[in-house]
Amino acid sequence: MSYPPAFPHKIETTAAHGGMKCRKGRRCSMKKRPVRRRGNPIALPAFLCIMLAVLLLGLHCLGGEPAFEALLTRLATNEGFVSGALALELGAGGRPVVHTPATAGSGLSQPPEPDKAPAPPEPANESAFAAPEIPAGAFSEKAATVEVSGTTGLSFDVEEMLANPLELRKTDGPQVLIVHTHGTEAYTNDENYSYTSEENFRTTDTQYNVVAVGDRLTEVLESHGIQTIHCRSMFDHPSYNGSYGRSLEEIKAQLDANPSIQVVIDLHRDDISLEGGGKMSLDWEQDGEEYARMMFVIGSGESGLTHENWEQNLNWAVNLQAKLDAAYPGLMRAVNLRKQRFNQHLRPGSMIIECGASGNTLTQALRSIELFGGFLAAELNAA
Repeated sequence: MSYPPAFPHKIETTAAHGGMKCRKGRRCSMKKRPVRRRGNPIALPAFLCIMLAVLLLGLHCLGGEPAFEALLTRLATNEGFVSGALALELGAGGRPVVHTPATAGSGLSQPPEPDKAPAPPEPANESAFAAPEIPAGAFSEKAATVEVSGTTGLSFDVEEMLANPLELRKTDGPQVLIVHTHGTEAYTNDENYSYTSEENFRTTDTQYNVVAVGDRLTEVLESHGIQTIHCRSMFDHPSYNGSYGRSLEEIKAQLDANPSIQVVIDLHRDDISLEGGGKMSLDWEQDGEEYARMMFVIGSGESGLTHENWEQNLNWAVNLQAKLDAAYPGLMRAVNLRKQRFNQHLRPGSMIIECGASGNTLTQALRSIELFGGFLAAELNAA
């Protein structure tokens, strides 16, 4: 492991100066080692010789010459002993006599690292978007929580639909298809998202229109393991006329290629003008944050076009709305049943979602679609 220099200034050793060169404006110093004065160079070797002679005489008297000779042989062949003995007499041969300062920081003991708290265990693969919690007993009076509005003369029984919800199949492969028949629909500017409106709160920049809301919904669903196809085409551009016909062809192609799809969402935003001018903002607040109110729009065959799935689609919307109403009262507007078919005849589980209105901000719309995405994921994962 490499460590940073022990000093904040740069240190260089140079042969010419034999010392330290510091960055201009810095003062450097180095402590000199005290010089060790040596005594008489003859005294110590003479003393050792006398001691060895005395020891040899003693061993001779005791008959231990072979043992002493073996000891001398081992000492003579020991490189460390010989070098040390010579150094006592001659100095440390082969070693520099002048002290050369080492590189700054080398040889310095590093301060111990502070005790580190044990790393927290890796969390399970949880979604960044928490799954919603539905209050216990929320459906005891659920028939009264779902309102269906519209101008059709069709009859239906909401309570019967709630008692017998549409069952979706758990499938492998993509389960949700998101399209934007009116993809250029956009919102009111705020500090987070600001764009130049091309025409009546519309833009082809997908960072600011309902395609961005579809991106967020896709992200939420996939974070919960729901494979999703998001068609980011804007079928109302360059011409608004014929947009439903163009999106119809796309939906058909996707359903043919992906029979596993269970839910088809055509994602829009509403547009409501105020009498005095300006646009209405459909607001809902929770924990100090503002959301855009949402609405499910369900088509029927009352306009004359064949639509055999409208009751199944209404069933699906009513049951999903009941859960949203229980958890977030006021977030959802009444389910809107319409005469037009809106391409919803192709697959049960189809709906339009109006996420806010042109008077809302994209920030509000993104918050709302996250809530919806969590509920939809819970439904599909429970199937």
